[in-house]
Amino acid sequence: MISLIKKSNKYLISNNSLNLINRFTTTTTSINSNNNNEIIKSNKFINIYRSNLFIPFQNDQKIGSDMLESQLLMQKGGLIRRLSAGTYSTLPFAQKVMENIIKIIDEEMEKVGGQKMAMPKMLPRELWDKTGRWDSAGDDLIKLKDRKGEEYCLAPTHEEVITTIVANESLANSCFPIKLYQIGEKYRDEVRPRFGLLRGREFTMKDMYSFDTSKEAAEVTYYQVKQAYHNILERLELPYACVEADSGNIGGNMSHEFQVLANVGEDSLIYCKNCNYHANIEKAKGLPSTLIKKLKKQKSILKKQINQNIENNNINNNNNNEEINKQIKEIENKIKTFNNIKLSIMKITTLPSNSDKEIEEIAFIINRVNDNFNHYSIKPNYNDIKQTQVLSPEEYKKYRSIIMKKIENDNNNNNDNDDNNNNNNNNNEKLSFEEIIKHKLFIDGSVQLDDISIYKPLKSLLKKLLKRNLSRDDQLISSMDRGQNFREAVKGDLCVQSDCDGESLLDTKRGIEVGHIFYLGTKYSSKLGANYTGPGQQKIPLEMGCFGIGVSRLLATIVETFSKEESGFVWPQQVAPYQIIIVPKHLKSQLSLAESISQQLQTEIPSLKSRIIIEDRPKTHFGQKVLESKFMGIPYFLVIDNNNNKSIDEVGSESSPTTKVDTFKIEYKSESPTLIPNQLDLINYFKNKFN
Repeated sequence: MISLIKKSNKYLISNNSLNLINRFTTTTTSINSNNNNEIIKSNKFINIYRSNLFIPFQNDQKIGSDMLESQLLMQKGGLIRRLSAGTYSTLPFAQKVMENIIKIIDEEMEKVGGQKMAMPKMLPRELWDKTGRWDSAGDDLIKLKDRKGEEYCLAPTHEEVITTIVANESLANSCFPIKLYQIGEKYRDEVRPRFGLLRGREFTMKDMYSFDTSKEAAEVTYYQVKQAYHNILERLELPYACVEADSGNIGGNMSHEFQVLANVGEDSLIYCKNCNYHANIEKAKGLPSTLIKKLKKQKSILKKQINQNIENNNINNNNNNEEINKQIKEIENKIKTFNNIKLSIMKITTLPSNSDKEIEEIAFIINRVNDNFNHYSIKPNYNDIKQTQVLSPEEYKKYRSIIMKKIENDNNNNNDNDDNNNNNNNNNEKLSFEEIIKHKLFIDGSVQLDDISIYKPLKSLLKKLLKRNLSRDDQLISSMDRGQNFREAVKGDLCVQSDCDGESLLDTKRGIEVGHIFYLGTKYSSKLGANYTGPGQQKIPLEMGCFGIGVSRLLATIVETFSKEESGFVWPQQVAPYQIIIVPKHLKSQLSLAESISQQLQTEIPSLKSRIIIEDRPKTHFGQKVLESKFMGIPYFLVIDNNNNKSIDEVGSESSPTTKVDTFKIEYKSESPTLIPNQLDLINYFKNKFN
């Protein structure tokens, strides 16, 4: 306990307590003759002792069925503790890493003009109602009420808040572009929270929002921040891919994900080794590699081979021909079924920016029977999408019945209220379902049937649904959209990128999504009144972008990528919680030397201040100290030892007694140990590494 001495009505620190303080810190002091205990605070170093650090190891922790190795490692190594499903405390050791990740993010955001701020985490319903997201966000949104019955949500994102802030200010056009960001907690009611910090209900995230006065300027901002994300992940030394992605509930017309490549990743990625094309499975494009021309060519080659075998009249060739005939039959079956088609149905709900009335439409999508319909591929054909829903044929018929019954009831009510509306009501009754709910027909580009040959199977598929026959000149048929990609790309597809060679095949990877960026356009600014002043004082909605990166997810991803349960943590240089750990082999005689080295390093290399641990636990065996120190993953592991050397006199004969000389062994990550004979060389070694 630090004791205070009362003197001249002032409390002064006693000499014994001052010595205790000086063990941990040194200061630039000014000696005052009236009070030689007074300290002018200007710390040069801070000694950090292992005995004072809260790093609770749990060596008996067992891996659970829904637990990744990284999650187990973080719990065993004293980084996190589970509070409830999907919520975790990050302990001091992990928090150090998080702060270093945040430091990198802050630096890269500042380089592109980002300004840091903070926003509330409890958001009022009225804002989310204005954009329609209170309902469209679904069950992922955590909702609550206060004692007055006012409704709120715990923020999963902040588009509504930041747009309202900008909308409420009188900003000159010269103020733009504006890039505002925050780093804080976000919330999502995950159906099945799992994998520790990788998928939780509460998580730490950086989200930036940009405001520009033109689409061109907004695209410049988008690609500036996109490059900043590349810089962040490269500084974190993570293997990653930037992929085209769907905008999801956030909205917008352009989107990219940053995926760290990992076998445990929940996202499927499609890529081409030749042109380095990468895309999320939602946005990936490819063509079936087994095209009919290719199949027919294979069949022709096999038939020629059979004819050659018959001409040679060899018994062995007869057996060969049986195998070849089997292959030919397989190819013929593929050719026969190649253009068999199937129908998918999607209901699209849009909410135009200039209206508060929702519009529902139906899309019919035709794919080859062996392909899966890509649910996200239809979205670029519609504006202001609020919600999409895939319908089965039975669900479509039920939806049709509900709409027609509603129209009939409305007409009957109008008849009761106003007989003058009879004519209009009669007209409404004559409207077909397809006239009330607009229908569109889309044919995937891989369906190799011309407009004539596709008519018959289309007619068969749609007849029961529409309850009518379709003629060749039917509006639905004549206006069908052909040639786009509406199928899920799969491993083995042909890459269709313009800069590829036309022959390379697509492959798959797994990824952990750590960042997602969006070009939002005017989706939020138009509804919340965030405008700039155009020609003639016209108020024009600002063009927006949104840029998110998961901070706590990055922490878990770094552990998942580099660390192993048996050997412990491995940290990228710039995020390591500490840089050096000093372990004296003989604690009593070498602790003061360890303190001296720590102080000298921090004084001469300012970046090492508070980044060095001194292992000072007196009751822990040296072997245990070594194991734990290496498990913590501190990049530089420094052991202070001593050798028994006999001094040699001037004529070359040994004298006694022996003297103990301190020596230093440094291990850097997985590199071979470096032996250093004296303290001066040791200090110079670290100067070369850190300066």
